[in-house]
Amino acid sequence: MRRKPPIPRIIAVAGGKGGVGKSTVAANLAVALGRLGHRVTLIDADLGAANLHTMLGVLNPTTGLGDFLDRRVDTLDALKTPVIVPTLSLVSGSSRPGAANLGKADKLRLLGAIAHLDADCVVLDVGAGSSFTVVDFVAAADHKLVVLTPQLPSLHNAYALLKACVHRVVRRLALDDIEQRLIDAALGHDTRARTIAQLLDVLRPLDPVLAGRIADTLARFGVAIVANQLESAGDAGALARMSPLIHDHLALHAPLVAAIRRSAALAGGLRAGTSNLASGDDTAAAFRKLAQTLLRTDLAELRGA
Repeated sequence: MRRKPPIPRIIAVAGGKGGVGKSTVAANLAVALGRLGHRVTLIDADLGAANLHTMLGVLNPTTGLGDFLDRRVDTLDALKTPVIVPTLSLVSGSSRPGAANLGKADKLRLLGAIAHLDADCVVLDVGAGSSFTVVDFVAAADHKLVVLTPQLPSLHNAYALLKACVHRVVRRLALDDIEQRLIDAALGHDTRARTIAQLLDVLRPLDPVLAGRIADTLARFGVAIVANQLESAGDAGALARMSPLIHDHLALHAPLVAAIRRSAALAGGLRAGTSNLASGDDTAAAFRKLAQTLLRTDLAELRGA
């Protein structure tokens, strides 16, 4: 009997806010993974505002996610374009109006296609905001990289995205209407919302099995912080303080796994493929270290297998 191919390691690069460098981090991480010898597919999942192809020297992509969503192709493998290194392929995004408003069926079909890609690693460049589409892309990933910059709006929006993601996943853990009502009541309302730790304290006496299921899921949620556009060591320290806040409020382990200094090499340029990829400096080494850190993480443990 033919063995089912393994699901690739899925890495979502998100941040909640535009302008924090999600696409730059996604592109450089994908290149670093490819240079380590892994077969990588980089997907521009910023639906409606796709620009990842320009960073990789692809001026006018002839195919993209729109072809899959419109059912002109059946697999994402059919949309791959080789870029930069032999083991790296790009699936370009779609900037057509309404592309970001995926229906449930289209979203499930796309998530299923991502899981069936012929690759070792998949890197998703996720859009800004905390829409259901963005949240579901992040929730489906093994690794959830949150890109932060040393500005207050970046911190607020990243936390809002993680909170939306955790609440959506927790609500989906209910197996019936009774568990659903327990979770909704324990979470409270927006004006009097409980932290996840408080939710678990409320649930444990009422349904210890449900509380255990939630705690186990969040314990292996795979969140990590990438500090970007840093100008001093103090910036990295300030962003690292988000980790205990995320743990206290959302019960997530969210370590700082990379610190990327502001660099002219990553600032972007007017020509496609210029000044977005690190090469031969401390920044390239930081992305290589980030790639190695992710690869060392046990996928079976993350997936609860």
